[in-house]
Amino acid sequence: MNSAVNWKDNYTITNDRILFTDEELHVPGLRVLARHTMRNAIPSLVWHFHENAFEFTMATKGNFTFSSESSDYTFSGGDVYVAFPNEIHGTNYAPITVGEIYWIQLDISDPENFLFLNREASEHLISRLKSISHHVIQTDAQKTAPLLKNAFSLALGGNEPEFIASFIQLFLHLVISFSEKEQFRLSPDIGRTLNYILDNITAELSLEELAALANLSCSQYKQKFKKQLGVSPRRFINQQKIEYSKQMLLDGASITDIAMTLNFTTSSYFSTVFKKYTLLTPMEYIKKHSEKNDPA
Repeated sequence: MNSAVNWKDNYTITNDRILFTDEELHVPGLRVLARHTMRNAIPSLVWHFHENAFEFTMATKGNFTFSSESSDYTFSGGDVYVAFPNEIHGTNYAPITVGEIYWIQLDISDPENFLFLNREASEHLISRLKSISHHVIQTDAQKTAPLLKNAFSLALGGNEPEFIASFIQLFLHLVISFSEKEQFRLSPDIGRTLNYILDNITAELSLEELAALANLSCSQYKQKFKKQLGVSPRRFINQQKIEYSKQMLLDGASITDIAMTLNFTTSSYFSTVFKKYTLLTPMEYIKKHSEKNDPA
């Protein structure tokens, strides 16, 4: 691993990414409040850390994999990924996939200046944050996501820092509460179709077939699948097919053969989907992998 960066964010507004820093937010202890919508995969997140600050990242659309130095963590709709103060994290050189995330950074170095709380209340909240024991917390997105979205909307308006802090406080208390509960498991019907997808990834895998396996209508199945995994069935299937295709490419299979094996309509469509999820064409992926394994 290259040396990690002590990451400092800058105020940013683009069509896909909006990031407010403490200079715009005027909320003590809130370093960053941001949203990023990925319409296509984007480059990997470098190894970095946030000095004296927690970072909470919520997936509102799609599924993502972030990494610490020792493990990779996958999270999706309603899940919150926690990067602890000074903890090195990134995406382990993998591109960030299609979807949407909101995130906040909280500076815990000064309890006297933390979300407008008095010292006793801020020390209590910081202590509870430090007691979180795992990196991915599964929450009820209908309860937690609106809090971040409302805080973000207020930040867009450029005022009401006390209201922003109130939404952030409630979000944090809910995250702590969810972290203390038994973690959510897939319902049997969705779990059954998930296993079927993984066991039959080279098949066509129509949504009608999967819905029938779950004893649901197609619309019910898509809604329930997305609620539990944070991504649509079709997007999940495409992601898994692309992961499967990577090994086929490295094993020497042709693009045409891979497209046929994985039931893509044409080889060009396979290449388009591959690039959407990896930022590379199939040939670029092979070349990059070869260079990585043979740096000389």
